[in-house]
Amino acid sequence: MSHAAILAARSQPVSPDLRLVSRGPTGTRRIGQQMGALLSAGDVLLLDGPLGAGKTCLTQGLAEGLGIPSGTAISSPSFTLVNQYPGRLPLVHADLYRLEHPEELGELGLWEASETGSVVVIEWSSRFPEEMPPDHLALVISPRSARTRELTLHASGPRAKTRLVELVRKLPAARRRQ
Repeated sequence: MSHAAILAARSQPVSPDLRLVSRGPTGTRRIGQQMGALLSAGDVLLLDGPLGAGKTCLTQGLAEGLGIPSGTAISSPSFTLVNQYPGRLPLVHADLYRLEHPEELGELGLWEASETGSVVVIEWSSRFPEEMPPDHLALVISPRSARTRELTLHASGPRAKTRLVELVRKLPAARRRQ
């Protein structure tokens, strides 16, 4: 992406957040599945939340929504850093928890994967916020109890804002809390 395109994307109006509530792992996966069904080639989703919040659980649902074959084990790439899965849209799932320097991001090939049609999901993106693309969806998972999670989705950039509008229209109203 050119420098001018990056600056133009960063100057786009900020969309309001969408808040969702999950009452357990099944609900978190269901939200992920509904989101995955709406994502398009090249979309980037940043996931943040404490250890055990449900980031990988949500990604399992995303994989289902992206048409990754059932029975495919979707696991956290904490040690491999990046996992790739073929589906209706390819899924590239990265975990930045163990990276120490922003320069290491370039070696992962995430932006190339996005540019060639994969959906890119990045856990622990908050470790290197300045290195993230300007047009992305950002989802923060916040535990509210042992089972309940609040998921806050924010869009940055025109493409992500379009996805957020689609999600607001498609997600069951019972799951939304604005």
